[in-house]
This record gives sequence, C-alpha cells and structure tokens, in this order.
Amino acid sequence: MHYMKAWTDNKKLKQELLKGKFGIEKESLRVDARGYLAATPHLVMEEEQISRDFCESQVEFISGVHLQLHDACDEICELSALVEEKIALRREGMEFLWMYSNPPAYDGIDQIKIAEFTGAYEEKTEYRKYLAKKYGKVKMLYSGVHFNYSLPDSFFDIYKDSFAGKDKQAKKNAWYTTLADALMMDSWLIVALTAASPVAEERFLTDMEVPEEEWNTYASFRNSPYGYWNLFIPELSYADFDGYIESIKKYLATGKISSIKELYYPIRLKPKGENTLRNLEENGINHIELRMLDLNPFCCSGVERKDLIFIHLLIAYRSTQLLSMLEKEDTPVAERIIKRKLHGIFLEQVSEKERIQLHQKASRISFWEENPDCKTYASDLLAEMKQYYKEYTADQGYVPAGYDIFEVLDFEMKKIQRPECRYAFQIKEKYQQNRSAATFWVKNNPEEENN
Repeated sequence: MHYMKAWTDNKKLKQELLKGKFGIEKESLRVDARGYLAATPHLVMEEEQISRDFCESQVEFISGVHLQLHDACDEICELSALVEEKIALRREGMEFLWMYSNPPAYDGIDQIKIAEFTGAYEEKTEYRKYLAKKYGKVKMLYSGVHFNYSLPDSFFDIYKDSFAGKDKQAKKNAWYTTLADALMMDSWLIVALTAASPVAEERFLTDMEVPEEEWNTYASFRNSPYGYWNLFIPELSYADFDGYIESIKKYLATGKISSIKELYYPIRLKPKGENTLRNLEENGINHIELRMLDLNPFCCSGVERKDLIFIHLLIAYRSTQLLSMLEKEDTPVAERIIKRKLHGIFLEQVSEKERIQLHQKASRISFWEENPDCKTYASDLLAEMKQYYKEYTADQGYVPAGYDIFEVLDFEMKKIQRPECRYAFQIKEKYQQNRSAATFWVKNNPEEENN
C-alpha cells in the first residue's frame, strides 16, 4: 500500500496520532446466585459514572476522559469492583455482574423490567418503553463496550493545510466525518478480532427467533443479523459534515428513528455533552465512538487492552493515509478513492448496505475460514502496519511503556491465523458444559482478572 512518504516519515505526526483522549462505556447485567437475570431494583450509588441502561438490571459504567488509554480501563475496573462489592451483600441475596454480551437466563419476558427514572429524568423511562415496543425487550438485553476517542488538538494544527480556510471546529467536523467513513470499512475487522459471545441461552435465542440451525454459528450474536440493529439499514452520507447531518435528518423526518440516539450503528460521531442532533449540528463533532465491541469475560474492563491499543494504532495508520490522499485530491473525489486504496478489490466501491452485511458476516464463528480473501487482506494490513510503526517502535513503543506495538500486532495476527487464539473459541471450550459459568468467572478465576 502506497501513500505520500512525507507523511509516513513525519515523526511529529506519528507522536501526535498516538496521543488523544480516551473513554470507555461498559454495560453489564446483574444476575442472582442462580445465574438468572436479577429482579431487584437498581442499586443507587454516589458515583455519577454508574447508572442504568435499558433495564433495571443493566448497569452502565462510564469512565471519565483520560489522556492514557490504560487509565480509562483502570477506572472501569474500579467502578465494576465497587458494584460487585455492593451487590454481593444485597439483603435480597447475593448478585454478580454478568460478563457476557449475550444475556443470562431469565424466567420470562415479564422479568425484564424497564429502567425506572423519576423526576426530571422520567422521559428516559418513556423512551425505553418506546424502544421496548418497537424492538422488543429481549433485544435490549444485549450488553457491550463502547470505545470513545478524540485526536489531540495539536493534530489539527499539523494538518492545517489539508482544509485551508476552515476554523478548527470545521476542520474537526470534516476530519472526523472522513475518518468515520474509512473506519466503517474496517468495522468487520474489529468485529472478527473481538467477537466474544458464542454461547447463548436457549430461551433468549428462541425469543430472538434465531433458527435452531444457527445457534452455534456466531461468535458475536450482538453483531450478527440478529443483533442490535435498526429495522432498516441507514444510508449515511460522509461526503461532508453537513451531508452527514442531513442524512440523519431524513430518517427523523420519516419517523424511522425518534432521535439520533436511536441510530444503532457501529460507529457514531458525537458532540460534547448531550447526544442530540441539535447539539451535534450546532457545536460540531467532539469524538468518535466505536460501538461494536463484545464484553470480554477475561477482562474486568470488559475489553482486552491490546484490542483497544490495536484500534488506536489502526486509527492512526488510517489517518496517515487519509492525510496523504486529501492533499492530492479534492475532498469529494478523495473519499471515493479512499474506499479503493484502503480496502482492496473485495471491498471496492461498496454501498452502506454492503458494509453492514460484511460487518454482520464477520460475526460468524468460522468467518476467517469461510472468507480467505478477508483473511489475506487482514494479514497484509497488519504486515503493513508493522512496517509503518517499525521506526516508531524502535524509538519509543506504545504509550504507556510496557506495550510493544509489534507484540500487539502479533497478538491480533494470531487470532486471524489460529482459531484457538480467538475469544469465541476459548469461551466455547471453557463453558461448553456450563452455559452459566460466566457468572462466577471473577470468583473462580481471579488470576485472569488483570485487564
């Protein structure tokens, strides 16, 4: 893969791209000692970063904004430990945090209680009732991890000539819109490398109307065609920021979604503060959110740190390529060329629908074996990334110290080449005789809980 040598050799650029601001959101269901969905109300805590998502038993952990990725992971682990300590001592009976994206056993749909907010937040409950009626309560039980990232402001000073005449926020809007388009072409790869939910309860699969012959075919049900999706496939425009906004307004105007929050898409562009279309349109993009990560039961933060580092390395690598192309092309033309140059023949000139279909296909447990072209493409991409980071690794390595970039890339390469290195394979091997064993993962495997 070829791009302008000036950007490739720009050490200052590489240093800035491996900086930024990081945040993590983790969802996790509470379960009782039987391994069933807890029927107790949410345990109110002082920490503002601990809340509820769709239902009363779904805890949401939101880290602060950190300059180091590992600090965001540490905070999620600390918040999880606080909740685990509290719910283990509940008078109603001992509870645990469920460590999987697929929900635990439940006695019936009536057991799924929509989160009850009161006072000024009562509208949150009404919104959840709307979602339950439209999508069904069972689908809302999926849990996962969202990774939030923003580039440092200094980056936008380095590439200032690429969008001459625009103020900094306009540059951010243009850049993040283009970056989101490029990363949507990589969403399938992230799914295939992080899928960690191959086992699901029979009641859940039945209620989700998954055909029995497909019960053992997915490594990530959440990212599969039976996952957390809208009732239609959105066709978002990435031509520019205004076009992106208008493409969302189209679905609001037709009633296909009620707000921007209902846009269930692997990647979101988000404003600072309240996630509303008005805030996004008026104040611009603050960060990019990747929403396709399964809960990883081997990690207290819900995600393997090496996977997050890889995603960050991928964003930085793509950013260098985008800079090179944007310097040579007018933006609308560049975006069409990016799709060809970044993603090889098998992804050439794909539609939004085809991108989502590939994303969903990547959730299959045998994806790499069924799609040798994708396997070759991914292996070549990681080899190119090794070459790109060769000099940087020799000088410094990934911050924080202790994570070698080549080690991270090799970690991901093994998952591409060897089934036994994939999370879904390891989970099926460990829990094939006991589907509810994840409830006691932390208790029985404390040595594993180090991420």
